[in-house]
Amino acid sequence: MSLAPRVAVCLWIFVFLVAGAFRFFDLTEAPLHADEAVGARITGDRLESGKYHFDPSHYHGPSLTWLASRAALFAGQRSFLELDVYSLRIVSVVCGMLVVLLPLLLRKWLGDAGSLLAGALLATSPLLCQFSRVFIHEPVLSVFSAGAIAGLAWWLAGGGLPAALCGGLTLGLMAATKETFGIMAISWLVGLTACGSALRVRKAGVAAISSGIAFLAVLIIAYGSPWDFFKTYFVYSTDPGHHKPWDYYWHLLLVPKHHAPQWWTEAGVVLLAVAGAWTAWRAKNPFLQWLAVSTAVQFAILSAISYKTPWLAMVPWIQLCLLAGAGAAALLAGAGVVRLSAAVAALSVILLFQVWQTGAAVFRFSNDPRNPMAYSPTSRDIVLLGERMRALHRKSPAFRAGRIAVLGKGYWPLPWYLRGTSQAGYFDTPPSDLENYPVVIALPEAALEASDRLSGTYEIFYHGLRSEVPLTVFVRRDVRAEEVSIP
Repeated sequence: MSLAPRVAVCLWIFVFLVAGAFRFFDLTEAPLHADEAVGARITGDRLESGKYHFDPSHYHGPSLTWLASRAALFAGQRSFLELDVYSLRIVSVVCGMLVVLLPLLLRKWLGDAGSLLAGALLATSPLLCQFSRVFIHEPVLSVFSAGAIAGLAWWLAGGGLPAALCGGLTLGLMAATKETFGIMAISWLVGLTACGSALRVRKAGVAAISSGIAFLAVLIIAYGSPWDFFKTYFVYSTDPGHHKPWDYYWHLLLVPKHHAPQWWTEAGVVLLAVAGAWTAWRAKNPFLQWLAVSTAVQFAILSAISYKTPWLAMVPWIQLCLLAGAGAAALLAGAGVVRLSAAVAALSVILLFQVWQTGAAVFRFSNDPRNPMAYSPTSRDIVLLGERMRALHRKSPAFRAGRIAVLGKGYWPLPWYLRGTSQAGYFDTPPSDLENYPVVIALPEAALEASDRLSGTYEIFYHGLRSEVPLTVFVRRDVRAEEVSIP
């Protein structure tokens, strides 16, 4: 199925505009996720000190906060206090928009219709749209992964040394973003091994050496020493709260779910991807064969490891959308009016249902537990708590003379919302001088002990941090009297 050039350009513009609408509109509406706030703190430190220290046991690579610090400087922001949500999330938005253009670089392998349909699926995917609006590492990893996929496709098409160097550079940028790049690298190597019977060993060897040199060069620039990066595979500390069963992604993406009033599933895209994989072998398309094998390997690895979050599936889902675009084009290329009409109808239903889900995910339920993609969402109540503390700071001399005590673990993104208030101290257990703090904010594990010590001289309020994670806020009575006094 071929498209007239002007028609193709108009359709691509429309797809890109839809992608932008799902990623840009109401970008600052959802409260910051805990991981976003941690990244914001690191970005603020980079802005204030001009330095960055890589911790191989936490927080991933430097590229996300480097890009965010450039965006913040462009917006005139030079400290943690001056940062705003838009400056942070725009990094992810731009990366998400660039990923939508990936099929344009793969037209040789996907065809005009296949690339356009893949672009439409990337533009409207609930998973990709949800996390292209969140300040985390995966959108950046996704755009660098897209570059690596394009580099491989170029090399398979005869790009030679320039394509291999491009692939090595983008692999290095992936490693400079997050250690999970290794999952993609392993799957891509397995895919090349499984589908590389047509490749000459010498040709592959030269490409591997040249791309490896480019890869190491990026690692040295990003980390100073390649060992500093590879050490993370031995010392990285994971949160047990992220451990999930092997079939987590099956239930997240495929199994239909009704969380009133919304239905959720992306099974239609998977069916199109299966058609794309079948097309890969029927048409003897080495790129699509590689794509199918590597996508399956990625999901197998992600299912095998216990650590799971929805955003870890972004890169394999991008590959799956590319396969689905090829599968959709193959269905539309069938002969006969009846078959073509059935294919158009099925594809329309899949796309429209996906658009419906994405609208719900990014606008109506962006941080609502009913949205399967809203992972450990921050309560909107935390915004009100931050506003209350800032108002208290302006109004109460007794509050300004002291500090806020935050008790317990897992308090992020609270430090983001306490900016511009009195200085906060963070304690795993209540300190001995707890009664000297004008305001105490306790997580559930510390609330009982704090209540025993403070209930006689403090007024108690409740705010939400995350779903099913309440905060108990103790306000000393002299501070409370100043808070309610007439200005």
